[in-house]
Amino acid sequence: MYHRRSLRSRRRALLCIAALAAVTVASGHTPYRQWKVYRQRRLLILTSRDDGSFELGKHVARLLADELPLSQAQASRARDALRIASLITTGQMDVALMTRTDAARLLRREPPFEAYQPVALRALVGLDGFLLVCRDDFPDHHAYLVAEALSMERELLPVALAPVPGTLDEPDPVVPTHPGARAYFDGEGLPAR
Repeated sequence: MYHRRSLRSRRRALLCIAALAAVTVASGHTPYRQWKVYRQRRLLILTSRDDGSFELGKHVARLLADELPLSQAQASRARDALRIASLITTGQMDVALMTRTDAARLLRREPPFEAYQPVALRALVGLDGFLLVCRDDFPDHHAYLVAEALSMERELLPVALAPVPGTLDEPDPVVPTHPGARAYFDGEGLPAR
């Protein structure tokens, strides 16, 4: 008799847990909402595990967090450039540190990025063989502040800063500069929010 009650209690508990899980999923309360809020409150710089950008991304994030404390900048690491493409093209992430080649290929939807949604990628600054890129809907105000902070503290970066990537004197201007970053490098005032 005791054994039957124990089994019924377990079954009832499992059914309650399953029902609670179903209600939670059906109501839309998933961790994605918390992730969305988290990334909206922080400047997450997406890097790749396979191209060496993570270490540079940590330097960039640390410098931005010091210069722009409200940004709460942090480096985040994706598996590879394809995962970066997935997150950027679907609007889940806004800023990434990519090799110049990968950024150009993603913008043009060339292999291995031909299957991804089109994205208007813009450069904030060049960092040696990398570009700090963002989506074109990244606010001009933010782009200006990022470009300014990195430019003003360029000696703290482990690589050379190329302030205006994709200029016409380069043989292949591929990724256009974000208008907010361009405003900083052209000596214009801070764009309104």
